[in-house]
Amino acid sequence: MRVLVYYPSMTESDLAQVQAAAPDADIVHAKSADEAAAAADGSEAIMGLMPEEVFAQAGSLKWFQSASAGLDNVLFPGLVESDVTLTNMAGLYAAAGGEQAWALLLALARGLPDAVRSHGARKWQKVPIAEITGRTMLVLGMGGFGQEIVKRGAGYDMNILSLDPERTEAPGVAEIRKPTKENLHGFLQVADVVMVACPLTRETYHWIADEEFGRMQSHAYLVNVSRGGIIDEEALARALHTGLVAGAGLDVQEVEPLPQSSPLWDAPNFLMTAHQAGFSADRHRNVVRFFASNLQRYVSGEPLANVCDMAKGY
Repeated sequence: MRVLVYYPSMTESDLAQVQAAAPDADIVHAKSADEAAAAADGSEAIMGLMPEEVFAQAGSLKWFQSASAGLDNVLFPGLVESDVTLTNMAGLYAAAGGEQAWALLLALARGLPDAVRSHGARKWQKVPIAEITGRTMLVLGMGGFGQEIVKRGAGYDMNILSLDPERTEAPGVAEIRKPTKENLHGFLQVADVVMVACPLTRETYHWIADEEFGRMQSHAYLVNVSRGGIIDEEALARALHTGLVAGAGLDVQEVEPLPQSSPLWDAPNFLMTAHQAGFSADRHRNVVRFFASNLQRYVSGEPLANVCDMAKGY
């Protein structure tokens, strides 16, 4: 059995860990798309990245282990319509994602962007700040990121609401509803904080747009650590410029890097990081361990962890 690892940062030590999970497998490491495409023919399993040109050569593929939690970059028609089993890294980056979401929220609420600018200008200047403790938080999506966000919300005595298509209850969440527009609008009207932690799908594309900003409270903060495209960024810029919301923090953007022409660059009370919510010093090690464990399951005929429903997109 050939296993193609298209994950350029894999080291020899990492590959040895993968080999130990499947001693009889032929482990091939590709560091470029060309190398991956050349080795894809005859590969029964592929781990890491999956450009369409690689999939097109993988006629024997039975299992693809994505190195990402989000699937929007790999759900092209050929893969979706195939019999390939798709697994992802859901949950591995959740703690880091939860921390990033709260870092963005607290920075906005406590006025840190303005404070940093004052520091750079050598000014001793007090800035507007808000209190989060005891407020109502809406979490869109109760997957790994959402659950970690909720855990941290408990320390701030927050009343937590959520929308999720699968779950009907979760620890620390007062109420979970289905993600209909009616339910979204109802929760937006009472939320002081909105955390976006859901996947990007056909249903969630531009889920938060002009109409939704019109439903939000003017003192509310919006944070997105999952996928760009869920928030209509031009609508967000309008909402920030007109005071419909108090501030926004995005770790993800619809086009990355954020184009220089984006109105968000000049939006007030806006904070952005470069799609790094799921990253930490432990990420690479955890990815290798998870894949080795799943590979061991595969060769042993055991059920794989994190099997995805490609029709749903998660």
